[in-house]
Amino acid sequence: MSLDYLKRCWAEIDLDALDGNIKAIQTICPDKEIIGIVKANAYGHSDAICAEEMYRLGIRRFAVSNIHEADRLRKIIGDMNCFLLVFGYIREENFEQSAGLNVTVTLGSVEFAQRLNGFAKDKGIKIKGHIAFDTGMSRVGIRSGEEAESIMLLSNIEVTGMYTHFAVSDELDEDSRKFTLQQYDKLAELSKNHNLPLHCQNSGAVCYHSQMKSDYIRPGIMPYGLSPNPKAGSNVKLKQIMTLKSVIDQLKTIPKGTDVSYGRTYTADSEQIIALVPVGYGDGYSRALSNKAVVAVNGVLCPVRGRICMDQMMVDVTEAKAKIGDEVILYSGDYEQTSIDCIADLLGTINYEVVCDVSARVPRVAVRDGKAVRVVNER
Repeated sequence: MSLDYLKRCWAEIDLDALDGNIKAIQTICPDKEIIGIVKANAYGHSDAICAEEMYRLGIRRFAVSNIHEADRLRKIIGDMNCFLLVFGYIREENFEQSAGLNVTVTLGSVEFAQRLNGFAKDKGIKIKGHIAFDTGMSRVGIRSGEEAESIMLLSNIEVTGMYTHFAVSDELDEDSRKFTLQQYDKLAELSKNHNLPLHCQNSGAVCYHSQMKSDYIRPGIMPYGLSPNPKAGSNVKLKQIMTLKSVIDQLKTIPKGTDVSYGRTYTADSEQIIALVPVGYGDGYSRALSNKAVVAVNGVLCPVRGRICMDQMMVDVTEAKAKIGDEVILYSGDYEQTSIDCIADLLGTINYEVVCDVSARVPRVAVRDGKAVRVVNER
């Protein structure tokens, strides 16, 4: 296995931290089976790396967004029989593919289920599905027991579970807690006559509503070491598994009064040593971090100067004793200011978006015991 990759910008994925996060989740919900959520390339961390590691740890239930991700995951894991739920809509032209991949389909409307049933009947097969209930998201899902009964009666659809998704389970104010419990009670009411496995606990509910009764849990962001609500406390100790890195390509000393990068948005207020770092918004390091973020060089936090470009940015390394080739740490849980949660705050968004935005051209490097063990190059 080749461990070669272009060392201009890369994301290290800490497998030891991933393992520890999974164990921490299992500790808080010991009687519930984890569904590993690996949609969107495992939230930007590499489904090839993370799904394979979850499978090694004994996880046999997974969920993805769409049929393309399902096809990809089957090839990654190599197990056609493990449970694989597709959350999103499957188009009619992909019905045959979904059957061939042995996926569990989300049954989010009677009309969709009827069309799927017609296909399955023509093929002489049965297709497995989980009924999704819309209990307050106004997203995918049916809303009544009558609709559920209609789907249950379809001859070639085998309903093997039911689920819902919470809107504010990660919020701790009283109104949000009440709304989440109302969603939970509605799921219980709509599913009570069917004696089927249930799942509803996303990361927020795992952290703040672990007492809920369900058969499976869906801790989406948690295995990757990120909290659904970083500002709230949690009894689950997690470790960020992604470290985004680059290197110094060039150093130059600029005098006071020198402008830096596009738009002249930064002018040096003193003589500075500026490092050219070959990473930019084309790699997913947002342009909105210009003149806001800091990175770590040789253990020193160094400010980003001027506008971040598509492929490059400039950093003030005056205090870092830097040299060409030194590593630059852009995201790391080792420093609060470079943590993904802090980056999300600077951008006015959530940690989910920050990690999902890391570009496909950035190699993902799996690390165990501090050593690279696998490289995944998407491009």
